[in-house]
Amino acid sequence: MIALLAAVPAGAAPPTFAAGATVRSGPARQSIGVAHACIAPDSGNPNVDWSALHNPIVSYPTAAAKDEALLWTGGRWHMLFSYVTNDPSAPGGVSWNIATATSTDLAHWSGAVPWPRQRGVLGVASPDITRSPSGRFVVTYQSDPGNTSGGQDKLYYRTSVDLMHWSSSQPLAPTLAPGRGDRMIDAALAWTGQGIILGYKSGTTNGQQAFEIGWSPSGSLAGPWVTVGTPDITVYNDTVENYEFVTAGGEWRLIATSNQLDQPWIFDLADNPAKPDGWLHWTGGRELSIPAQGWDSGPGISSVGFEHANSAYLCDARATDGYYYLVYAGSSELTQFGGWGHAMIGIARSTDLLHWQVPGQAS
Repeated sequence: MIALLAAVPAGAAPPTFAAGATVRSGPARQSIGVAHACIAPDSGNPNVDWSALHNPIVSYPTAAAKDEALLWTGGRWHMLFSYVTNDPSAPGGVSWNIATATSTDLAHWSGAVPWPRQRGVLGVASPDITRSPSGRFVVTYQSDPGNTSGGQDKLYYRTSVDLMHWSSSQPLAPTLAPGRGDRMIDAALAWTGQGIILGYKSGTTNGQQAFEIGWSPSGSLAGPWVTVGTPDITVYNDTVENYEFVTAGGEWRLIATSNQLDQPWIFDLADNPAKPDGWLHWTGGRELSIPAQGWDSGPGISSVGFEHANSAYLCDARATDGYYYLVYAGSSELTQFGGWGHAMIGIARSTDLLHWQVPGQAS
């Protein structure tokens, strides 16, 4: 497979921000990364009995589950995900929502608890979890991707102290794409100590799409927000989607899905994280080689006939048991649920982000 990391096109040079900003390094830089840790501080050690796991770890007979995010707090794992159900009255014949499930061991999960319907949108999807400097959890997400009323998807956020009780929904960075036809999806935040970085995907499904970076200099989710630019990432001559900013191995990383073939990729931040335009420069892009299983493979190619390891989300649990965990969505077909497939959520683990093992596979 071919992957290219292309430079920003001529004439599209990003603006320069925060001249003279202090570069955070060592312990200070690590404290910033705690906001992106999948194991909340002072929440105890999570229990992962790998021998008890079987993929998919989360699935529902009458719903598809994908676009997942995972966090351990309050003595249990919390997984948020897009929850897709058949609905003949909805555009495309499916209804989109976000649901939560919890587990004490990753093997046994509660039933899905969908969010109450959000007024003013057809549905919601694609959650991502971080923590603000205040310690409050922040979930970013988007409005329904099945919207056919002429308007396009927009970004929102909600906050919580426990991932069970939620604030009301608030628009996220609406000034970055103010037009009714301007689309924003797949939000991810990075709390850098120099404001907030926002990654998102712009463009419509029938037009050019791009990975974009915005910045809130004040460090407030309310903004004001500034457009930074388009990162220098190209995979299969296209962009990436489903973003997660995370610190792993002491460095800022990006987990993203290739827009073509829907495969999981990882990139290393190549510039100063204290500068907003530093978030435009990435290196070391490589596909995460997750072993295929029957539930996430099928005839044809990935993203056309089936989904393999889509919308991956990385959890660094090495301080607990020495492993990175990757949760991801898969489906053996793309005919059910309006053509999105009967997606389910699986898990893989690695000690080095290079070699991956799935449950039931010999070490």
